[in-house]
Amino acid sequence: MKLETTASGGGLLRWQRRLGGGPWVAAWAVPLALMLFLLPEVTGAYGIRVAGTIMMYIALAQAWNLIGGYVGLMSLAHSAFFGLGAIGMTIFLINGVPLLLAGLGGVALAVSAALVVGLPTLRLQGHYFVIATLIINEALVNGFLNFSAFGFHGAISQNIIAEVGLMELDGAAYNRVFFYAMAVLAGVAMLIVMLFERSRWGLALKAIRDAEPAAAAIGISVAGVKLGIFVVSAALAATAGAVWAAWLGTVDTTSAFDITLTFEIIVMVFLGGRGTTWGPIIGVLIVFSLNEMIGVEFAELSTIISGLIVVVVVLLQPDGLIELFRQGPRALSLRVISANLRRYQVK
Repeated sequence: MKLETTASGGGLLRWQRRLGGGPWVAAWAVPLALMLFLLPEVTGAYGIRVAGTIMMYIALAQAWNLIGGYVGLMSLAHSAFFGLGAIGMTIFLINGVPLLLAGLGGVALAVSAALVVGLPTLRLQGHYFVIATLIINEALVNGFLNFSAFGFHGAISQNIIAEVGLMELDGAAYNRVFFYAMAVLAGVAMLIVMLFERSRWGLALKAIRDAEPAAAAIGISVAGVKLGIFVVSAALAATAGAVWAAWLGTVDTTSAFDITLTFEIIVMVFLGGRGTTWGPIIGVLIVFSLNEMIGVEFAELSTIISGLIVVVVVLLQPDGLIELFRQGPRALSLRVISANLRRYQVK
């Protein structure tokens, strides 16, 4: 497959088209970037942490969206890649490696793991793939809980705040640094999804999702495309894990590989609309707001409510709440809802 481009409009126009549509890209991108840059200046410490956490979830949701939304593979391995980024960076940090290089080391560890496990598991279909990715996460949790080497002891919490090297900053400045780091990561994740959306890679991903045998028949390297996007997705998740660990200053193996994180991401992507650019952001904002309103004391209730909301949305709007923005009130018409419900009739 070849990506068709023309000389008219120059390179800038071609990039705008890849990013999702014409000259208006700068119209929203520049004000949004400015708003994010100024946000820490107008909000308190709690607001910065909340905003930074939202940025992290946007990056993670888009990372999962690449493999789960565009390729259609229900991966449960993203907690594993997130944890590898966090744990890998921690091991490098406590052995004297500078922060940025330690973070890259954690990402490299996750990418290596994605290559190793992706080669066999990506050949599996349906629930076999789901189970395989779940086993990967559980294997890594148990492996690192029993890992004791290079100064790292997986059974105990590791305090790395001194190794991060930012102790001279006050609390507000410290949070500001990692808010910007998460915002940049979220922006990179969005940019990657936008580029895939309109590129030949994006077309290949959608072809594999919709009809894998047909995609292979027209010459798409199904195994290669799947592995490539799996690695990109893992790298984004691992980067989020590394930044999260440095921001928190304490790394606990069980928390780093918490499978609940993957389930939260999947809920966010399905709620907003998988396989879309803006759907995961909608899902992140709704689920995160719901969690904040319910509070830590009723965290289990939040999970139940989120699950019920997703079930209702999948039944009535299986393409996600993004359809409300695309179609307007028409998306809630009886004809559309009836058609959506018929998609789940058992024959």
